[in-house]
Amino acid sequence: MIAFFLRLVLLITTIAANTSSNDSIAAFHQPIPNPKPDNIMRAWNCHGHSQRSLVDHLMQANIVKSEPVRQVMKIVDRKYYIPQNPYQDSPQGIGLGQTISAPHMHAHVLEEILPYLENSPRDNLKLLDVGCGSGYLTATFGRWVHSDDGDGKTRILSKPGQVYAMDIYNELVDLTNSNMQTADSDLLKEGTVRLKTGNGWEGWPEAAPFDAIHVGAAAKEFPADLAQQLALHGVLIVPLGPNGGVQYLYKIERVAESENYQATDFKATRLLGVRYVPLIHGPDEASART
Repeated sequence: MIAFFLRLVLLITTIAANTSSNDSIAAFHQPIPNPKPDNIMRAWNCHGHSQRSLVDHLMQANIVKSEPVRQVMKIVDRKYYIPQNPYQDSPQGIGLGQTISAPHMHAHVLEEILPYLENSPRDNLKLLDVGCGSGYLTATFGRWVHSDDGDGKTRILSKPGQVYAMDIYNELVDLTNSNMQTADSDLLKEGTVRLKTGNGWEGWPEAAPFDAIHVGAAAKEFPADLAQQLALHGVLIVPLGPNGGVQYLYKIERVAESENYQATDFKATRLLGVRYVPLIHGPDEASART
């Protein structure tokens, strides 16, 4: 197992443009010769003057493609989650060396996760948001699955569910809570969204299995504990790669369930090049970065 992770870390630092975009996790053992990234995602030009115009521009760019993504991104207004330049299509700092992703990245994540929620065989959906930051994506997940409470904000997806959101920084969990209290307090009041401070590498095992897991920071090695918390046919969206090095956003699908961790239980699809802050391992590392 130790040798597995050592080889995996080596591979992730050398992911290249000529790799296949569809691989099993086991394929990560193969050496890759060229470390130059092919499509590092940069800030796009989908800026808007309001949440509605921002989403309209993302639709025109064919980044927002589905009706549930369009709906939820128009309902959850970024101005409550990032006070300055909320409709600028670029990542922005939220303190403690962390960022809120650009709107186009949120749209990509939502579009990738949506089919797994719509096709889940389970009656009650569960989502995990690792690295909740200022709370925007947590709120969009919640609005997707929140039951109608009579205030006009009806559930967008056909099935109800819960969202479990966590961050290594207690200050950011508090920030998510305070931001959501402004415009999306019903998600907290009704228990659709639950928050806690914790190590994202460890996930939220007592609430597993999850239909979808999103990680908002780059893991320098494959997060096996998180992957194990996926339901069968669930999806993990996670950036992989070293801090300051080549990183890619991956879609990890659970295709089988073994009694113990097996790399062949998962299928990986490389989506696009990205730049994310690192996924912190624990409180000591978090303290060292503040």
